[in-house]
Amino acid sequence: MEKKVYKLKKPVKLFILFIILFTIGAYFGNKYYQDYLYKHSNTYYLLELGYSESDVNILTSKLSEDEQKNIIDRGYNEFIPSFVNEKYFMFKNLDKYLDQVVTKDEDFFNYVGVDGYDYSNIVAIVNVHQDETQYTGDYKTNIDDNYALLVNKHYYLGDYTPDDLVNIEWKYRYGGENDIYQIRSDVYNAFIEMWNAAYSDGIYLLILSGYRSYADQEKEYNYYYNLRGTTYADSIAAHPGYSEHQTGLALDIYSKECSSQNDFENSNTYKWLIDNSYKYGFILRYPKGKEKITGYNYESWHFRYVGKELAEKVHDLGLTYDEYYAYYLEK
Repeated sequence: MEKKVYKLKKPVKLFILFIILFTIGAYFGNKYYQDYLYKHSNTYYLLELGYSESDVNILTSKLSEDEQKNIIDRGYNEFIPSFVNEKYFMFKNLDKYLDQVVTKDEDFFNYVGVDGYDYSNIVAIVNVHQDETQYTGDYKTNIDDNYALLVNKHYYLGDYTPDDLVNIEWKYRYGGENDIYQIRSDVYNAFIEMWNAAYSDGIYLLILSGYRSYADQEKEYNYYYNLRGTTYADSIAAHPGYSEHQTGLALDIYSKECSSQNDFENSNTYKWLIDNSYKYGFILRYPKGKEKITGYNYESWHFRYVGKELAEKVHDLGLTYDEYYAYYLEK
């Protein structure tokens, strides 16, 4: 018995041929299209400029599309990936970061190697405007920030007076019984809460200084200026209109256990404050080793009220308030 052979009809053959050709065309068309897209991508352009794959990963993962295009338009710059990779990098400050490392010489790009630069420190200094001239009044303190407001050698407070100042009881302050020390009402209440907690742990807190008016700060600054000149005065006291004490949010804290203010850093009171003050809304404002960022010498006694929630965030991140404000609030 002969085996029956089935032959495909011509229309079926044509349909199969069409499917095959369509599949091949779609494969190569898609491949061409993907190649076209890649060669018009930021990744491709960055690689073509000379950035390494690891640099390109940094740039494409941490920058927006528009920011990547900005980098491409600049041409190759070996410093950029190192800055972009910093935790507190802000794109708006890129040119200012680069000014700290980039010369204006025509042969700059013959320079090889980026080791030796402290990128974290450069980013921090630029973010808080410490690369700029101090006391120019270029930045106005935003009073509407309330407890979060920033005052330093760049942020000018002007002739401001809080409207909720209260007198501090003698129990909580240093000086004579009839002396008048003031602080903002909510700050005072927070301090009393902190005072009670410290007292229960055998610590007796004393307020050495609170609110100072514009005129008081002027006298304070002039005292140090007349004593040892501008450089010394600027390292230890703010110009009038630039002082945190004028906000009514800052306290200089002392302790009965200390014989002088210089002993405060080594006191049990200081250790207690470092461990606990943030729980009541206070932060150490001018920490040790951060002088180039804060603009002031280390002051173990100067604490600033920012509110409990904000104080906890600043404490947990280990930042100065200048850095926190620049990256998380001003940004």
